[in-house]
Amino acid sequence: MSESALALVVALPGAALLLVAWLAGIGLNRRLRAANQRIEQLQGELDLLRQSISGLTAGAVGVDRRVQQLEARERELAERQESYEIQHVDERPYGHAIRLVQQGAGAHRLVSELALSESEAELIVRLHGQRDSA
Repeated sequence: MSESALALVVALPGAALLLVAWLAGIGLNRRLRAANQRIEQLQGELDLLRQSISGLTAGAVGVDRRVQQLEARERELAERQESYEIQHVDERPYGHAIRLVQQGAGAHRLVSELALSESEAELIVRLHGQRDSA
C-alpha cells in the first residue's frame, strides 16, 4: 500500500469521527438554546408569580389589619351594650306607659301590661292623661 493510501485509511476514520462529533455538537447546541429559552420563559413566569404573591401578601396584611379593627370595634360595642343593659335593668317602662296613657290607656291597663304598681300607674295617668276642659 502506498503511503498516501495508508494516510487516507488512517485519516478517513478520523474525519468520520470529526464529522460525527461536529453533528453531535450542532444537536447539543440546539438543545442548549432550547433549554435556555425554556429557562428564560420559566424565569419570567417565576417573576410574575413572585409579584402576585407579593400583592396577595400586601392585600392579606391590609385585610388582617381591617379584621383586627372590626374585632376591636365589636368588642367595644359589646362592652357598651353590656354596660347599657346593666344600667337599665331596674328601669321601669315609664316611657312606654306615658305613650299608652296619651293614647287613652287607664291605670288598670298599665298595671296589667307593664307590671307597674297601682300608685305608679295612677300617678302616670294623672300627670300624662287626657285632661277634660271645663
